[in-house]
Amino acid sequence: ECCRANSVASASSSFFGSRRKTKATAKMSSSSSPPEITFRMQAWVYAITWVQYAANHLTRKCYTNVKNIMVKKGLSKFVLGRMDAGFMFTYAFGAPLAGQLGDTFNPSKVLGIGLYGSAFCIFGLTFGMWENIALMSPFVVNLYFLAIYLVFGFFQAIGGPVGTSIMGNWMVTPGARKNRGLIFGTWTTHQYFGNILAPLIVITVNVFHMKWWWGLMWPVIINAAWGALCYYLLPPYPAATAPATSSTSTSLTAVPEEPARSPISIAKALTIPSVPGYCIAFGFMKTINYVLFFWLPLVLQQNFAPDTANLISTLYDFGMMPGGIIVGYVSDGFGGRRGCVIVVFLLILCPLLFVMALCFETLNTPTLMIILFCSGILIGGPNNIVTSAVAADLAEHPSIAGNKAALGTVVGLINGSGSFVAALGQIAVPYITSSLGYASLWYFMLIMTIISCVLMIPKVYSELFGVDSVPIAAAKPAGYAAVSTAEQKA
Repeated sequence: ECCRANSVASASSSFFGSRRKTKATAKMSSSSSPPEITFRMQAWVYAITWVQYAANHLTRKCYTNVKNIMVKKGLSKFVLGRMDAGFMFTYAFGAPLAGQLGDTFNPSKVLGIGLYGSAFCIFGLTFGMWENIALMSPFVVNLYFLAIYLVFGFFQAIGGPVGTSIMGNWMVTPGARKNRGLIFGTWTTHQYFGNILAPLIVITVNVFHMKWWWGLMWPVIINAAWGALCYYLLPPYPAATAPATSSTSTSLTAVPEEPARSPISIAKALTIPSVPGYCIAFGFMKTINYVLFFWLPLVLQQNFAPDTANLISTLYDFGMMPGGIIVGYVSDGFGGRRGCVIVVFLLILCPLLFVMALCFETLNTPTLMIILFCSGILIGGPNNIVTSAVAADLAEHPSIAGNKAALGTVVGLINGSGSFVAALGQIAVPYITSSLGYASLWYFMLIMTIISCVLMIPKVYSELFGVDSVPIAAAKPAGYAAVSTAEQKA
């Protein structure tokens, strides 16, 4: 048992890159040495930020699960539609701003405030239903519910860029860099856990004959409680724990001293090679995801009963969960060439979309289910990895000297740009379906996929033949750590 425990600890340490140090060695460390990182602290940061983003998605999904009740209570479907559209645009414009806030101020406190704000906004929706505001004049109804959900979009935009920034601050040990794709790939499963937990909460509320609004209040309580935990107990970067660990820790890993943390502007972030391309390409990738997320159940209902259609559509969500893990693991194996792996996944997706466009009406159910699950893997993988491991790679580019205070801004910029393009795509979907039918959506998504691949060509060329073309065997640290070496040789 002892040997087995030691082997597990050793494997865990190598995953994040931790190394054992004796007490004597630890005591020799001076107070001016670079901050040292323990595997335990990395695991703590990983877990806290993972649950944080799951809580974000929990509030979004619980709201959608009680929409039908809110309509029965008097809230207009048109108001709900405006709320969703407004949310997407404030989320899109809020993400870059949220990233900069996280880079400028204490990111853990910013993250906590984001969860507090999300809880407050969902409580505001519940309060509005309690007080029958939905039955007041159209002006009051639109003013109250739209205002709350527009603000909610901004608070929700905080979780992605700021959480990723904190993860990037801690996953800097040699093993963490080498396994960055796998680490971030598993980390991005948080959103799907939140999406799965939300209907379970609503079902539990119904089973125990609780008031319907408890389907909203439980996410409020969870977000507020986890916000407090992030605000007070989540270390934003290793230096925050340096005084407590410099002389007492027995399992530490020294990392190179980081440059001064100085936030960069959005304009500066756009000068980082590949960032503008990823911003636009990710928009088309996210458009595909949003089309399937919002419209797939309705499309399936053309051939299946509503309950069956909803059940089949979940296969797409289940496919997205391993997608990021697979892309991250494969790209780690190819020396951090994430652009190449992303394009390969999208190219494999193209024939599946073409088959759906031609044969959707005649496909048998098992084949349809397999295609949807595979589509989830092929779409979810690129979507998840671009705003996590790819952004962490880009934030280490030599042009900004590996400034860790840039990561939140880069993630927010990519995520916000993607959400804006996807929001425009959602506006186009009703016009496309009304003019050409639901089958046209598959052609629409095929075109979006091809455009994404075309926009990724410069990055793929750079990874294969340009400055990013580092031999796979030599690419120990994935990302731009190896690229800087190549630039120095040039």
